Amino acid sequence: MLQTVGILTVNVPVTGASMLPTLPEEGYVGFQRYYQNEILEKVLPQSVQKGDIVVFENERTHKELKEQNKESTGFVKRVIAIEGDAVEIKDGLVYVNGQKTPEKYTLKPRSTFGGTEIQDCRSIKVEKGKVFVLGDNRKISMDSRQIGLVSIADILFYIPFEKQTDRFGKNWRDPSHDFDTEHESLFDTKLFIQLLNNERIKQNLNKLQYQPKLEKSAHLRAEKMLEFDEFDSKAIKSGYTMKRAMSDAGYSNIVYGEFPMLGYYDAQELFDAFLVQPGAREFLLNEDYDEIGVSTFVGELNECPVQVVVQHLAGYVPPNYGAGEIQNFKDAISKMQDVQPGWQRLESFEEFYQEHKSDVDRINEIIAIRISRFEKIINQMEANKWLTEEQNQWIKNDIQLSQEQNAIADKLNK
Repeated sequence: MLQTVGILTVNVPVTGASMLPTLPEEGYVGFQRYYQNEILEKVLPQSVQKGDIVVFENERTHKELKEQNKESTGFVKRVIAIEGDAVEIKDGLVYVNGQKTPEKYTLKPRSTFGGTEIQDCRSIKVEKGKVFVLGDNRKISMDSRQIGLVSIADILFYIPFEKQTDRFGKNWRDPSHDFDTEHESLFDTKLFIQLLNNERIKQNLNKLQYQPKLEKSAHLRAEKMLEFDEFDSKAIKSGYTMKRAMSDAGYSNIVYGEFPMLGYYDAQELFDAFLVQPGAREFLLNEDYDEIGVSTFVGELNECPVQVVVQHLAGYVPPNYGAGEIQNFKDAISKMQDVQPGWQRLESFEEFYQEHKSDVDRINEIIAIRISRFEKIINQMEANKWLTEEQNQWIKNDIQLSQEQNAIADKLNK
């Protein structure tokens, strides 16, 4: 009975890092039971207030935890706003009723960003009977930003804010300078590269070398991403691909790729986020990459301040042509060299040559062009170098030249 009315605490199991630094990742924490009883409410009135930590469960929490294969059914989060409050997330900060909220209990300053249900720079009003909740470890917490407002009727346990300082205050930060770096990047590129290279060394991969030209191409892409609200590498809306950005930065390489992330990450946070981001680990630990450039671009998206961190990685992989590929070009040269003298001798037949001068000159020109091009392609292949864009274009155009050569030959032979 004493637990029921909240006089004695109930030990509730806590798992996960979403409430760091306040609550442990594993263990039991004492909560007061939040009763939903009209009679008890008259005797011992209670209400959820801003700053309270609550345990709640509903269909959405059941679904999310089932997908994560967790046995518990409830979420543990902090109440940030109550019914009637206007809430907005902007520039990594939480605004309640238009005022920036100093939050000493969060793991990192300026670490709050919108989600699928509540987006950045979109003010919402908390409905009657609902609360807006967030985890203290904002970068990894699933909360009202993803599952929406929480009904007070779904709350099972709580810890009033005024009872938290003595129990958890030693874990909290000094928030007095949280607003000093507003609209500025907190990202340490040098530290991030160090963390990334340490991980690559563990995986027996080569260290990435920092390339300023790749930093420039990443910056150029970041600008376009925010301008067009487009973060796909295909760049369908902007038409400004990574390849174009590298070209504008005066850089080229054989293999290359990019990975953008929205948010005011510091180096450690971004590194940790990449290791769990789908596809990111494989991207960063690709053995084909040799160089990296990173841009942390602070701009606006939908009139909302935001930072995008864009990584550009590139590397050289030798082509290792097969012997058959090179031999095909050598055979083609040999065939043309066999017929070349015959077409050249036509110039010595004065009457015939004058009558068919344009065709004779053209077929000899075509043969000379094809032989010259093929010789350069063979030299490039035998040096185990990738063909240039021009050389690849020669190969595409050779079909047309070959057809023209055969057509002229047929005409002259008749």
